[in-house]
Amino acid sequence: MDQYKKAIPKTLNLKPSSIKFYKGDKLKCVVTTWEYMESLCRKVAEQIIEDGFKADVIVALAKGGWFAGRVLCDLLNVRDLISLNVEHYTGVDEKSIEIKYSIPKEAVDSKNVLIVDDLVNTGLSLNTAKEYVKEFNPKTIKTATLQLLSTSQFIPDYFGEYMEEFAWVIFPWNFIEEMVDITSKVMKANELWSEWDIKWEIYKQFEINPIYLEISQPRRFEEVLEIMHRRGIFEKVVKNGKTFWRLRV
Repeated sequence: MDQYKKAIPKTLNLKPSSIKFYKGDKLKCVVTTWEYMESLCRKVAEQIIEDGFKADVIVALAKGGWFAGRVLCDLLNVRDLISLNVEHYTGVDEKSIEIKYSIPKEAVDSKNVLIVDDLVNTGLSLNTAKEYVKEFNPKTIKTATLQLLSTSQFIPDYFGEYMEEFAWVIFPWNFIEEMVDITSKVMKANELWSEWDIKWEIYKQFEINPIYLEISQPRRFEEVLEIMHRRGIFEKVVKNGKTFWRLRV
């Protein structure tokens, strides 16, 4: 596993206080697919097997780590899978993190534990989970993530991909949630927008190529628009046989 960690340029690691999470303004977003994320699960599994680590239980961080946790159970022949919810809270002047629901002590006591998440950008969630599980007397703890960003101060034992350039990753399991949020941000209220107008504005602000979006998630953007209409976020307007969308105030 050391050869993977050696590939990480230490000079690229930023302090958490210097990380900027934009709300638009040329934030690069990357849309992923089920197939690609499964391939990263396989890479992580290969590293674990090569390392000789045999997990008795996998702790998947909710909700992003569920997919990786389940696939790794299959690839590594691990029967026990537990969910752990690590919540982030933002106050007026500070941010905090805490475990929302506890796990039973007997689930990890004296066992080899693998803690899994989908992406690590600061490392705070995964490190918090590791310190929490330590309290329950596990035999060994290993950590893994599918994608590791250069901004992280915590380096997991295993990772499927190292991302030097910061990007906001849109996973297939939260595609609707993320695209609803992004679409709401790019549109101006009370103006009529065609589907292409919206896609083009998303491309300008978030660098999501409309063609790649359709290839990676066929017809999903149409689904996003219909869902936003159903939720009352959008008003659907038909003019001269063409469909337009208007963001409600």
